[in-house]
This record gives sequence, structure tokens and C-alpha cells, in this order.
Amino acid sequence: MTQVYFQKEKTLIDADIDFFKLRIKQYEELLKVNHNKNWWNEDMEIKQLCKYFNREDITIRKAVKKMCDDGLDEYKLLVNNKVVISKEGVEWICKNVFKQKYVELLEQYKMELTEKYIEEGYPYDNFFWKN
Repeated sequence: MTQVYFQKEKTLIDADIDFFKLRIKQYEELLKVNHNKNWWNEDMEIKQLCKYFNREDITIRKAVKKMCDDGLDEYKLLVNNKVVISKEGVEWICKNVFKQKYVELLEQYKMELTEKYIEEGYPYDNFFWKN
């Protein structure tokens, strides 16, 4: 945890993301699990994004604008007169705007791997000698 809370190079949320990604990688290598986790399997309309990220319409639209301003306007589609964000766009918004949601997804996956780790009989209290 010192690599999360006592470092100054990046924001706390970015440090959390790096921490969970590192632990996930360690679990996957130890358990010989291929990383095939993809949380963004479908395109979403603005209303769906509001529910997914638990944000207001205006906040989602600002995130979509930020994505487009970063040169990724191909992820914004117009389908049946409704704005739809491609699954790649949803991933980008999650990783770059609503990072807390990304942390939640990583944490949930890490916990799934932790359960497998424990089921395999590995001593959880001694995880890589750095709990």
C-alpha cells in the first residue's frame, strides 16, 4: 500500500489503478489465467451511460465532448437520431474520465481472482510476502 499512498508522482486514483492492475497481473500469472476480462462489450446510448456511471446527463455529455476533443469522435455515433457511444468509447470514458468506475471494475475482478487464489489453497495472509 505504500506504493499507493506514499508516492507523489501520480494522483491517488491513478496509483490505485496501477496497484490493482499489478495485483491482477500477479494473480493471473500465479493462477495461469489468461487475461480476457473485457467490461465493455456493447455500445451505449446516453441514458445507458448515465446509469452505468451513475452520473447526470450533462456530466455524461461533457465526458463525451472530452472524448471527441481528444480526437476520438469516431466513437460517437448517431443511430436512429440518438447519440450512441461505441464500446471503445465507453472504455475510453471509463479509463480517462470516470476513473472511479474503472477502479471498481478492477477491484471486483481482483476479488474474483483472490477467491480463485484461496480456492487453490494458496495462503492468502502471505500474498507475495507483502500484505
